[in-house]
Amino acid sequence: MRQLVVEDRIINKDLLDILFDVQRECHTGKLSNFRLSGSGISVPCPHHSDGKEHHNSCYINVENDDVEYGLCHCFTCGFVASFPKFVGECFNRGEKFGADWLIANYANDYVKQDLILPKIDLDESNSSYLDESILDKFESYHPYMTQRKLSKEVIEQFKIKYDPASQCIVFPVRDRYGKLKFLTRRSVFGKYFFIDGNADKKNIFGLSEVIKGDYRECVVCESQINALTAWSYGYPAVALLGAGTTKEQMNELNNTSIRH
Repeated sequence: MRQLVVEDRIINKDLLDILFDVQRECHTGKLSNFRLSGSGISVPCPHHSDGKEHHNSCYINVENDDVEYGLCHCFTCGFVASFPKFVGECFNRGEKFGADWLIANYANDYVKQDLILPKIDLDESNSSYLDESILDKFESYHPYMTQRKLSKEVIEQFKIKYDPASQCIVFPVRDRYGKLKFLTRRSVFGKYFFIDGNADKKNIFGLSEVIKGDYRECVVCESQINALTAWSYGYPAVALLGAGTTKEQMNELNNTSIRH
């Protein structure tokens, strides 16, 4: 189950139930009706027509994992907002008000953002690499992997893990020779990514597997999840670990015979 996180606080209530509370308390008439529609919730846009449009043109995402949970998008005026900003608009206030209102009414737990990897004693000659045994402390499976269409074979091939302590999927990132460089993580409850502070800007997730498989072409993705999904469908892929490409990554790709 996905959860809304606001200012590192977990919002312990379903978005649909929250909308009922907003409708009851805001007294602005901006949230006159809403309903489940496809992968989201159909709502009146609070940003145009004084929030009183006759046909809902705004949607709040609740199911699409590739879009921020709770993200609001109006297909008429183009208004895009996080869920806290949407709530603030319903009250004729700003995003800060919406965030404070959500935290005051529904937040109990903190999300631990300062993830610290265990210290690994390594030989001086291998000081830039992690010991493979670091992966043994994690679990081998979480249902989120299946939700994202990752095959069992791909999960095992890339040694994808789950860390119950941080409630994150763990992705081992290797250099082009397959040596473990650092770990990245993605929360199973929201679109939150964590990257080891020792991350090397030139590393590309999945590149060692593409080279090992002697593939001549590959798909270039932003996130590891997307790259692994491509592998699960039979397409070799790499991930750049974020939006954009660094100069170091381009050099790394260009120093192979892989077309991308």
